[in-house]
Amino acid sequence: MKKIAYVRATNIFDDSRATKELLTLISAGYHVTVFGWGRNEQAASLCKKVFKNAEEKMDFHFFPKPLAAGIGIKNIDKLIAWFRWVYSSLKKNGEFDAVHACNLDAGLGAYRYCKKYNIPLIYDIYDYYIDSHAIPPLLANTVEKMEINIINHAKVTIICTAERKEQIAKATPQKVIVLHNSPDVEKIEVPNCRYDYAYCGSLGHKRLLSEMFGEYKNNSDLTFAVAGYGDYTETVSRLSEEFENFSFSGTIPYDQVLQTESEARILSAIYQPTIRNHRLCAPNKFYEALALAKPLIVCRGTGIDRIVEQNNIGMVIDYNAEEFYSALRTLLADPDKCREMGERARKIYEKEYRWPIMADRLLETYQQLFRL
Repeated sequence: MKKIAYVRATNIFDDSRATKELLTLISAGYHVTVFGWGRNEQAASLCKKVFKNAEEKMDFHFFPKPLAAGIGIKNIDKLIAWFRWVYSSLKKNGEFDAVHACNLDAGLGAYRYCKKYNIPLIYDIYDYYIDSHAIPPLLANTVEKMEINIINHAKVTIICTAERKEQIAKATPQKVIVLHNSPDVEKIEVPNCRYDYAYCGSLGHKRLLSEMFGEYKNNSDLTFAVAGYGDYTETVSRLSEEFENFSFSGTIPYDQVLQTESEARILSAIYQPTIRNHRLCAPNKFYEALALAKPLIVCRGTGIDRIVEQNNIGMVIDYNAEEFYSALRTLLADPDKCREMGERARKIYEKEYRWPIMADRLLETYQQLFRL
């Protein structure tokens, strides 16, 4: 049984891509040791529930220090401690046949370990670091060089959409594969949806969330379901207390995310298009809407807008809260049109994006790696 170390700076249990990749690996017979960042005290226990049938094939280790909300220098000491913890934990927990590290914050410690002990590294780029974090201009070039160095060293580099090759153009990767972050779900029929709209994910900046939540008081006849954690956690908590039609669930496991979204009439995948990472985006919400046969609201200039328009599976708006609510009401007013959009979305998912297609691609990559 090959032993894989999987490193990702999240709770894991609420990380959709990590969950699917891990389940794929253990289902193929690999033993996986997970090194995560426990952002709350429940991470270990909730992971055991998510992976409840895989106790013999998995081990979990969590970096225990909580991360401060928001972005800034206040987290630097914890990030440095995390980098050191990843390296020392990999070294302490035995020999691995390969290390699968997700993003630069996991890749730094993993790269050092793999290089020293000659272990194959699979580098999984959810988001290219300088395009997805507020890096001071004086440090951006140095940070990018660190990530390029890891890409060049890795036996395999994984990106989430072919368009992301633009971001790693300065590197010379040994092998690149594309794994779309699509959910693995059968088509779910929900005859009577509980919500007009659902958003389950990171409650962070540049996703129109602040503007949408700010305008909700003028649209409180609409039923909203929100789940997640981030900068706007307090905002949505207050909305749930103030408005009967607004529910907030906090951080929830991924199976509950899909359940909540299946009970909504409309989903969205909105990102500010002025950010390069967003212009090349492949958001979870896009794939989830396809899989769940839901109409989708997206922002113009973010890549996925072309797919939505060309296939008539939703509505495209500018980055504006008033346009969002207008589009939402337009869709809700025509249930038959929404059903047709959802059916087309599901067909696209079945043909191009189903997770079993991605799982086969991931396992074939591992098999080739171990045959070298």
